[in-house]
Amino acid sequence: MNTRAPRPAAGVTATTLREMNIRTVWSVIEGGHPISRAEIARLTGISKPTVSVLLEELLAIGLVTESPDTARDPSHGAVFFGPKPDGVHALALDLGAHRLRGVLAGPGAAIAARRDVDVRGLDAPRMVAAAAELAATLIAEAGVDAGTVRYAVAGVPGVVDRHTGRVWQALNIPALNGFAVVAELEAALGVPVTVENDIDLAALGENTHGTGAAAESFAFLSVGTGVGAGLVLHGHLHRGFSGAAGELDNAFDAQGFADNDPCAAAILEYAAPHATELLGPGAAAPGAELTTELLFDRARAGDPAAAAVVDEVARRISAYIAVLAAVADVELVILGGGIGLNGDLLLHRVAALLQERLPYPPRLEVSALGDGAVLTGAAALGASEAVERVIRERTKTASPY
Repeated sequence: MNTRAPRPAAGVTATTLREMNIRTVWSVIEGGHPISRAEIARLTGISKPTVSVLLEELLAIGLVTESPDTARDPSHGAVFFGPKPDGVHALALDLGAHRLRGVLAGPGAAIAARRDVDVRGLDAPRMVAAAAELAATLIAEAGVDAGTVRYAVAGVPGVVDRHTGRVWQALNIPALNGFAVVAELEAALGVPVTVENDIDLAALGENTHGTGAAAESFAFLSVGTGVGAGLVLHGHLHRGFSGAAGELDNAFDAQGFADNDPCAAAILEYAAPHATELLGPGAAAPGAELTTELLFDRARAGDPAAAAVVDEVARRISAYIAVLAAVADVELVILGGGIGLNGDLLLHRVAALLQERLPYPPRLEVSALGDGAVLTGAAALGASEAVERVIRERTKTASPY
């Protein structure tokens, strides 16, 4: 790693330069590996005396801790620096139709506590109240000072209006439609809140800690209760002008191609005429119900009817990916969601279909983060914003060096 200090532009004030340098020094410390003063100066290009001043600033605001690293320098007891585990925290929330998942994250998005709660049947205000209760529980379980929680990021299944903070097209949670979720969460949690589309956060999670980390441009395609895509182009999350980038259902529905929908409800509807056959020996059992999990299990067992349904799922997924590839020409598509995670059955089928219909098909992978992708992205964004907030507050109040 070699993080050089940014070259100051003309007109940059001493305070701005100081903030930039603090951020640069922090960027080589936040990974968690103890690092010496000399190493920081070498990696950043900042002089050793200035690095010393910046380290004092980071120690004073509680982002950094120091200790001798006898394993690396047993004879001299040199001082090394690392992120202070309990210095600053952020809340990460994933609001789903059935579950509210939460994480309390420290520097570098290190997980301090995690818990899920059932929110089935709750209206929007009660879901916000549940989020506040969950936050208090996470803080108590982690045993941290509530004052160190400086930011929160929440993922929701809908389009977030970046101007009004309201949610639209929340098909999986109709109670959120038109709800001023940003303002309500900020009032309930007592910290600044960013609300993002959940699939966008999943893409961000893959970009920071998952399969997409090595790709310049990729799409995260979630196929489960609904279908949505998150786009990372040239290393940056692409939300679009209205925050609706990746809402592929809008394009398909507008063109009358709804029969291409690979979501769970659509696939079960497609398989319904063969439900008795697909349920197998358990068809007559009380309460026997065809589910996507059962379909994929039967396909793995070699059931030809189930395999035919999986073929149809692959065809529909390839139709969605073809649209993404034609517009964005991404190098990688990562499959996620309850259906998309069945990579052992889907990857080779979808890849073969894309080879037939596209001159430059993207590479396919399955999410390495599973159902934790949204929280991973929210934690990464929240931890980064929490640190930024602390640094900005420090540079506003302290004198320039």
